[in-house]
Amino acid sequence: MSKIAVAVLNRKGGVGKTTMAVILAQMALVRHNKVLAVDLDPSNNFSDALGFMKNYFKDSLRIKKDLEDSDADAPEEWIVIDCPPNLEEASRHAIDFADIVVVPVRPDFFSLSNLGVMYSIAKKSGKEEAQLPLVRIGYDTSAMSKIANQIIAERDYPVAEELPLHKRIPFNITSGLVWSTGLTANSRRPYEKLYDKIIKAVEKLQAGIADINEVWTDRKEAETENADI
Repeated sequence: MSKIAVAVLNRKGGVGKTTMAVILAQMALVRHNKVLAVDLDPSNNFSDALGFMKNYFKDSLRIKKDLEDSDADAPEEWIVIDCPPNLEEASRHAIDFADIVVVPVRPDFFSLSNLGVMYSIAKKSGKEEAQLPLVRIGYDTSAMSKIANQIIAERDYPVAEELPLHKRIPFNITSGLVWSTGLTANSRRPYEKLYDKIIKAVEKLQAGIADINEVWTDRKEAETENADI
């Protein structure tokens, strides 16, 4: 597998951005990859959460606070970037650098309102919309979720996966445990699917295939599977 660079970004805070970055980094580590974790968010939560696990993963995990173009030549197989909740210079650099930018969105207007600006910035960096897939987190049958889904569908935003809210995951991360500790196979599956699809998308990009939309999960399929979690 070639090097994979993934950024996690949303202009709004509190949407599960850092949690998503930790999960991706830990999944890569558990699958015996070396990971460079780049924490661009001044809150330092990404660094702190992975720091709890540093002794466990030892030389497989390196954490740093800045993103440099030379990181493209780093020895690690995975580069995971946690971006600040804005679209300023650091986030723009991450968009330009990353192969895939995962965009967590909650069922509210605020986490959706700046997506157009983000995609416009990405386009100027030569990125296709499919390289910035949304990950819907905590969507259900509520009226707000239905409205948010309608907005996403009408604007034809790419959707990589739908993830349920699970209280055990933030507890594990803040307790220094691997994110999936105590979760059932059904609860882990959507996250594992997202991870595998990121790999598949990057492989297609590296093979010169520009259209990676087919990699991302069909919405109806995601909704059906997550209904039983």
